[in-house]
Amino acid sequence: MTSMALVVAGLVGLPVAPGWAGAGYWCAAALLWPGLARRNRIQTLLLLLVGACCLALSRRLGAEVDIERIVAGNSSLLSMLVAVSFLGLVSRPGEEGEARFPRGRQAVASTLGAVHLFGSVINLSSVFIIGDRLSRNGSVSREQAIVLIRGFTAAAFWSPFFAAMAVALSVAPQAKLAFLWLVSMPLALLAMGLTWWQLDRQKPGEEATPVNEFVGYPLHATGLMLPVLLAAAVLLSHQLWPGLSILSVITLLSPPFSLLVLAAGRRSPVAGLGQLVNGRLPQMGNELALFLAAGVLAYGLESLLSSWGGTLPFGGFGATEASLTYLVIVLLSLLGIHPIICIALAGSVLSPLEPDHTLLALVFLSSWAVGTSTGPLSGINLAFQGRYGVDSFQIMRWNLSYLGLMSVLVVLAIWALAALLGVD
Repeated sequence: MTSMALVVAGLVGLPVAPGWAGAGYWCAAALLWPGLARRNRIQTLLLLLVGACCLALSRRLGAEVDIERIVAGNSSLLSMLVAVSFLGLVSRPGEEGEARFPRGRQAVASTLGAVHLFGSVINLSSVFIIGDRLSRNGSVSREQAIVLIRGFTAAAFWSPFFAAMAVALSVAPQAKLAFLWLVSMPLALLAMGLTWWQLDRQKPGEEATPVNEFVGYPLHATGLMLPVLLAAAVLLSHQLWPGLSILSVITLLSPPFSLLVLAAGRRSPVAGLGQLVNGRLPQMGNELALFLAAGVLAYGLESLLSSWGGTLPFGGFGATEASLTYLVIVLLSLLGIHPIICIALAGSVLSPLEPDHTLLALVFLSSWAVGTSTGPLSGINLAFQGRYGVDSFQIMRWNLSYLGLMSVLVVLAIWALAALLGVD
């Protein structure tokens, strides 16, 4: 939290070097290292090794290596994630009361809406809050797993409070959110509509159960208020202060907004901060280590490519190149490579082409939304396996048809946005 405060101080104009915040995050990662998942430790070390090798080679080729940039890394992105964690103090779907759980087609729609909207604000915790309410004997049905995972990951298409948006905007900071939302929000709705349609038309079989037996989670009108209010506040703030990136606006807005809501609801902001420091923040170790290492990799690749002077097989970044980039990232997700690694790599490789940042952001958000729902080693699917005992490779098999159909829609959306932006 201290590192986030240092980044905020820099955003409001105080003379704070970015290296101080970065150093704080590296210290936090070192302290949390013993508690990280083994898979994340291996990925982090591999990213650091490859990044270090790229920096060493670029140094031999005559490039200057900026130590402060290595230390600062993804400190802005991480500060945004810490800031967003404050929102979990004021928005919890479990607080809606013990309403009778709906059944059937309506239950599919209400559960998709609930996990999507709450997930867009409080991220992964929404899946487990709702999943725990629905689970029987510590497990959920095939249909419930599909709805929870797809409804949650679809928020990556548009939510400014999602890790996907933080990563995308760190690589494409000049993306125009209003134009992006014109395409990405319909994609999120199509993702949930496709899920509803697939479950509605499935035939009962060895794994599938009739949709009229689906037990879901209720969505009340009050559940719409916070996500809509926050998204509107971010967009308005960005219009009022265009010099600040969306990433910076979210970092500045989320903590005071959350504490004010707590105070207005006669809940103690101090108790809320204690809950955050002792609860959510220590659980961010895996994200912290991975994002710091990805920052080293991205800088190493960027430095190597610029000093090497190599050329890409294409001379621009239009709809065709954007579509190919999306498909490559999704395929790599199926092989177990985290989207942040793919995005860091793509950002470094594509930067010499000076791509349109709005189009680039759509590619990254879409590949995250579709790839993480299907990839067997994605964070959501591994967490779901650990929580409810549903095999992550089985989840991949359930979502392959969704991946194929959504990829068609994403490619069409990429071409539509490219035409809207006038990108050749």
